[in-house]
Amino acid sequence: MTAALDYQQLKTDLSKKLSGIEIQAEASFLLVPAENIHKVCECLTSLPSIRMDYLTNLTAADYPEYIEVIFHLNSVEHNTSVTLKTRLTDKANPKMYSVMDIWRGAELQEREIYDLFGVIFENHIGLKRIFLWEGFEGYPLRKDFANGH
Repeated sequence: MTAALDYQQLKTDLSKKLSGIEIQAEASFLLVPAENIHKVCECLTSLPSIRMDYLTNLTAADYPEYIEVIFHLNSVEHNTSVTLKTRLTDKANPKMYSVMDIWRGAELQEREIYDLFGVIFENHIGLKRIFLWEGFEGYPLRKDFANGH
């Protein structure tokens, strides 16, 4: 069983190290602006009190106003986990920076999100479809997919 995490305290710790980045703490996750997600992820790997060394899962969800990308992170050393979320409001061109350089396991998971939701992960080494064929039109897990196809 993982140790309970105080998201308010984690927000405070991150804000001290990353001044100027707006982070919201909810009961069960941190909400981070997409343009800062890479910096926050880097900081979480080096923050001595938590040291997130493992990306368990990276997924997405489509909402009417945005695409939400969800990170489930774990610390083996501290036996705890963190959930991060970011929201991409430009649904016509959803982009964020890849975290593959932080956690190599993000490579396939980012490709899956690209393939099914259309999120572009900048600086990804091989962003291409993983389930569907090249030339497939649309992103099947987007809510607008059924209407447009």
